[in-house]
Amino acid sequence: MLTNRLRFIMATGCAIIVANIYYCQPLLGELSRTFGVSDKTAALINIASQSGYLLGLFFLVPLGDMIKRGTLIVRMHWFAALALLGAALSPNIVCMGIASLLAGIASTACQVFIPFAANLAKDEERGKVVGSMMGGLLTGVLLSRTLSGLVAQQFGWRAVYYVAAALMVVMALVLAKVLPSEEPTFKGSYRELMKSLWDLLKSQPIIRQSSLIGASLFGAVSAFWATLAFFLEAPPYKFNLSTIGLFGVIGAGGALVSPLVGRMIDKKSHLIPIRVGISLMILGYGILFKADWNVLIVIAGVILLDVGLQCAHVPNLARNYALLPEARTRLNTIYMTSYFIGGTLGSTLGSLAWNAGGWTGVCVAGLLLISVGATAVLMESFGNGPVARINKAKWG
Repeated sequence: MLTNRLRFIMATGCAIIVANIYYCQPLLGELSRTFGVSDKTAALINIASQSGYLLGLFFLVPLGDMIKRGTLIVRMHWFAALALLGAALSPNIVCMGIASLLAGIASTACQVFIPFAANLAKDEERGKVVGSMMGGLLTGVLLSRTLSGLVAQQFGWRAVYYVAAALMVVMALVLAKVLPSEEPTFKGSYRELMKSLWDLLKSQPIIRQSSLIGASLFGAVSAFWATLAFFLEAPPYKFNLSTIGLFGVIGAGGALVSPLVGRMIDKKSHLIPIRVGISLMILGYGILFKADWNVLIVIAGVILLDVGLQCAHVPNLARNYALLPEARTRLNTIYMTSYFIGGTLGSTLGSLAWNAGGWTGVCVAGLLLISVGATAVLMESFGNGPVARINKAKWG
């Protein structure tokens, strides 16, 4: 039974642990100076965090269908605490990269929280519950940058990781007490569990479509956040770390809209908010081409990109969870693995675009990534997507 109290704790847990992979983004310039490396090399720390998250999604998250989810979540929090402590103590950029990779792996606990909550929810409230979890997760993504910038400005960047490790310890103790026990739904071996991911991907066209849309849109947003610190540190703005971190708060509109989108999809089509989200993201990048004119343009771009992403992401998740209740964690693995492949590629493409073409290059890269998801949605709208084909087969 998912009580309001438990839902709040789980959403808070999502926020706190997902923050681990984003603390580094406002710190990239500071890391390059501390370790005496180029901006390009420092950007690899962000890519390492997201790559670790991708590895955890694929190899650890599916275990949520095989062992008790509560046990898995708590253990991943302890592992995250050790990885973050390693980041705080890193003597060079290589050690920092390894610690960031491990922290990213452990932080995929947030992707066990979401299907866990969806499984505990009533059918008629599942969209709302998924929206609440995603609201918590996005809050963590955005406020992590703010917390990171403020703490680093006052106490240095290493303090950010000491604080993060302490939060992991506190949450591990709390979650060990409050998470309910739940019997696993998969009875086979780990090898069979991993093989089933491929079987699900082949047999479920909706998961293939939603994965493509999610990957392209998150890649577009990741290209923006991976390079924003470099843009804001340079002329004409020359902002310090704490000011750069505040841009995470600005994007919190996405966290606020997630529960609203969840309620909408409990009553209406999943594709409607996805279309709205893509339109908002295109508008966001459109105005960001002129981001050097006024900081208000940057603020508007942040809001449009993050709100747009959540308008598309929440319905994508909800329709996946409706497919096979006994495989929700594995379906989440397929979707979120694709999502973070997109994020990692987006961060990489954004960094390359920044080095090759500056901020204009980043905006072009972002729009190209959005166009991939937009094409998939247009195909569905014109009756050529997987949902339309399923309906034709069912109803003739």
